[in-house]
Amino acid sequence: MPRTARQRSSTDLYHVIARGINKEPIFKQKREKNNFIRLLLKHLKDRDIEIYAYVIMSTHFHILIRVDLKLLSSYLAIVLAEFAEYYNFKHNRNGHVFQDRFKSECVETPQYFWNCVRYIHMNPVHANIVKTPLNYNFSSLKEYQTGKSRIIHPKAINFYRSEFTGFKEFLDFHTKTQKQIFIDIPEEVEIQLIKAALNLLDQEAYLQGVERPEEILENLEMRRQYKEKLQKELKISKAKSERLYRRVKSCIIEK
Repeated sequence: MPRTARQRSSTDLYHVIARGINKEPIFKQKREKNNFIRLLLKHLKDRDIEIYAYVIMSTHFHILIRVDLKLLSSYLAIVLAEFAEYYNFKHNRNGHVFQDRFKSECVETPQYFWNCVRYIHMNPVHANIVKTPLNYNFSSLKEYQTGKSRIIHPKAINFYRSEFTGFKEFLDFHTKTQKQIFIDIPEEVEIQLIKAALNLLDQEAYLQGVERPEEILENLEMRRQYKEKLQKELKISKAKSERLYRRVKSCIIEK
């Protein structure tokens, strides 16, 4: 089956993710994370590439990057190949280290850009590894805090300083509720969808003037409107909205 061609971004900005084969924790140790960061930096040299955010988790990574689409593929190909060689040697194994090819999505607007930066930095918090994103050492957030770019491009610091009054405001921005659904490993996408659906339920309860969110689910007409909003605002199919509705209902019942 032929691979689907990657969508080209009009801004050359992409949110990229790749995960370990069979959900393996390929970045479990600090030196594995550090080695991957070293490879990202090594192959940035002499290439027209700008990284704006990154996080290295135990099973996968996220990068927000500005690059020509063809160069994106060649850059990540060499980084992932060198890391796979290192990982296989270190663990005395053979075969693939990353699952399939990397995933990418286009980042077309400033709002989506900043929400994507936030989502990337908040990954360790959402995974319950740390309570605050600043406590995680393998993301770009501390580069924003210090104003010293190592992996991220100096433009990233300039953009952040033109958008926020200071680092405190930037850090506060990370606590805001997200509405977009970003590419991620399947388990994390599901968590994003459930959180967004629960937030939408609270919003509907407020708009309908009801005291408790479960009242939306108990009323036939309000339930129908809620399902339609799930489909429209989260940009999912009718079948997926029905499945998500059932997950939301079970969450509400468990409360």
